[in-house]
Amino acid sequence: MLKAHYLHHATVAVTDLDRARDFYGRILGLKEVPRRGVKGSDGAWFQVGPSQINLIRRDKREPDSPRHFGICVDSIRAARKVLEAEGIEMTETTQVGNINRFFFADPDGNRLEIVCPIGQG
Repeated sequence: MLKAHYLHHATVAVTDLDRARDFYGRILGLKEVPRRGVKGSDGAWFQVGPSQINLIRRDKREPDSPRHFGICVDSIRAARKVLEAEGIEMTETTQVGNINRFFFADPDGNRLEIVCPIGQG
């Protein structure tokens, strides 16, 4: 049996790397990290806790899909305020198990989920 420790990275296809860098860096507040050892591809890496989001540039937008990844935050209310100030559409916040969550999309339509443990903001 495989002994997994954590999710190392998720790859997200984007059509405009500068726009995606602005979204993931400035709006979501993620830190861009060096792309060590990667040659011949156009992209950017962002750190999220022990994991990374790896952006790769593609000529065409990916088809809409229910697939997504979730980012855990300290305050769901604060996260909503940041995205609202940027004019980003979001679903209503709902409770699933012991978390509150909502969904939104990056500029290329990739779905993201914000999650926050109930009672934590």
